[in-house]
Amino acid sequence: MAGRTPPFPNPPLVLTVLEIRYPKLAEGFGESARRQMAEAVRDHLPLLESVVEEQVNVSVEGPVPVASSIEHQQRTVPRFSTRDRATALLVKPDALVIETTAYAGWLESFRPLVAEVLHAIERISQPNGVLRIGLRYIDEIRVPSIESAPGDWRGYIDKHLLAAADPGFIPASLRPSEWLGVVQYQTAPDSMLTVRYGPQSGYAVNPAGPTRRRDPRPAGLFFLLDSDSSWHGATEVPEFRADWICERCDLLHRPVSEFFRIVVTDRLCDEVFNRQEAGQP
Repeated sequence: MAGRTPPFPNPPLVLTVLEIRYPKLAEGFGESARRQMAEAVRDHLPLLESVVEEQVNVSVEGPVPVASSIEHQQRTVPRFSTRDRATALLVKPDALVIETTAYAGWLESFRPLVAEVLHAIERISQPNGVLRIGLRYIDEIRVPSIESAPGDWRGYIDKHLLAAADPGFIPASLRPSEWLGVVQYQTAPDSMLTVRYGPQSGYAVNPAGPTRRRDPRPAGLFFLLDSDSSWHGATEVPEFRADWICERCDLLHRPVSEFFRIVVTDRLCDEVFNRQEAGQP
């Protein structure tokens, strides 16, 4: 299994996102808080910009929901990022989001950044609790020899995920035209892992999006592995403590890592993930 452990020279991971939701900040996240946060993360996220976020509010009229109205609102939130915009932090009145397209390992790079941000927000804004923690990994697995949908992924993806197109199980008259599987696992009493998987075309993460992708592969057929590991407080709202949240993130990371290792094969790692690209040392 060692060959299936990131980081890889040619990684399939295109986006990692951590979202932490909390009760709306009583004082908001004003100019003073922005300046303090900018100073706290300057070494890793030196670029401060403002981005406009779209909000959709749905209201129901009357005691019996017979009619509703949808209101679109916009709000401006600060975005702290690296100068190449491959890693970013957004601080909202009710959540913070850390995302990167340049993931270099959980313990090696992402967790230290998470800890730095959490200790800063705990000190600067003192959120009144934690509502939800979500850790998401999106992989675009591209095999050069697989070009036509849905593709023959046997030997590259574990056979248990390929049952929907297994010729030993599915009659030849049935050929998948759309294929996206979803499975949800309970990983702890208050945590779950949701995985979406299957062949897709184009990109799962837009290379021209606000968090930039470095050297994206040409658009084409890929096998999606979208893993969302989440915790939510079902019975109470715990205090916002940076160290506790980091420990919870460690627990959320483990099932994502375990699922990835059992899904990808040694052949996929040898032929694709561990292949040195032209120009690499």
